[in-house]
Amino acid sequence: GGEGDHQAHIQVSGRLARVLVDVPDRVARGQVLAQINTDVIDDQIRQAQADLNSARASVAQAGATIDVDTAQLARLQEVYRLSGGKVPSKTELEAAQANVKRDRASVASAQAGVARAQAALSSSMTNRDRAVIRSPVSGVVLARQVEPGQTVAASFNTPTMFVLAEDLSAMQLRVNVDETDVGQIRPGQKATFTVAAYPGRAFPASVERIDLASTNT
Repeated sequence: GGEGDHQAHIQVSGRLARVLVDVPDRVARGQVLAQINTDVIDDQIRQAQADLNSARASVAQAGATIDVDTAQLARLQEVYRLSGGKVPSKTELEAAQANVKRDRASVASAQAGVARAQAALSSSMTNRDRAVIRSPVSGVVLARQVEPGQTVAASFNTPTMFVLAEDLSAMQLRVNVDETDVGQIRPGQKATFTVAAYPGRAFPASVERIDLASTNT
């Protein structure tokens, strides 16, 4: 791996229903690499949709209630005006005003419930989209680190599922060299490498560094 490499990560947890590519497949940008089982997410979507429908019904109900109580308050205020303040009683008028005030709070609460339900649905839909792992680039699969049926977990350090090479000419290779041969290698020396995805084709390279502390060059 190295410069030119790209990783395909997971952002949701679940069991891998399908893994569609392997080393050394060629892939196109946006191609589906793997699919996480979405049964749980689909249940969340259905529940979120039901919650949204319920929240919208609550808004409609709260709106109907405030219409009724507002009309009742208007009638009482008109009677109060026509009677010169004799009827209805001050207590009855205040109660009607309190009802309208309470109804306004209920409408606001119901509308907030709709916003929460919409956010939950949007989040579930996003997670469903993220359950499909697509290639970020067009290139070659260098490594596959998952198997079908494997349970994968999204975490703060998002695990890598695939390593992809977008441009083999920009890769940095780390290879093991036998102790008996390392003395023949010099920085700047020309080399070639091959990959199974391009049979019969050799790619030019050059030695950048020899690290004698390990066995990597």
